[in-house]
Amino acid sequence: MHTNSLLFHHVGVACHAEAFARGTERQNLDLLGYYPEGEEWLDEQLGMRGQFMVGGSGAGAPRVELVAPYGEQSPVKSWLRKGVKLYHLGFMATDLSAEIERLRAQRAKLMFPPTPAVAFGNRRVAFVMLPNFLLVEIIEKG
Repeated sequence: MHTNSLLFHHVGVACHAEAFARGTERQNLDLLGYYPEGEEWLDEQLGMRGQFMVGGSGAGAPRVELVAPYGEQSPVKSWLRKGVKLYHLGFMATDLSAEIERLRAQRAKLMFPPTPAVAFGNRRVAFVMLPNFLLVEIIEKG
């Protein structure tokens, strides 16, 4: 039996493209002591742009990934249309394929197959929907 090798990485927060471009979402996190981690990124293949934010006003504050739709087919748009801001939880995995299969064996559904992601230096990511409808991003550990 495969054991869980997932390591928490970030909370993904969906943003409207206009608010992301104006910096509104970053300003809101600034109020909580967050600051940008690295540069903004654009991933045409995944249909999104984003920015990681770290810090926070307390010890152990989670890394936040602000994610905005890019392009007409962006998966982020459907979440924003429903009013959902908490987009996903991101986890690093030493064995991406094994973690996908482990979760699928527990009734999770693969929503987006392993794909190189700009935000992670073209390491592969996959999106899996858990049975409780929580979207999880699994990131291949480098």
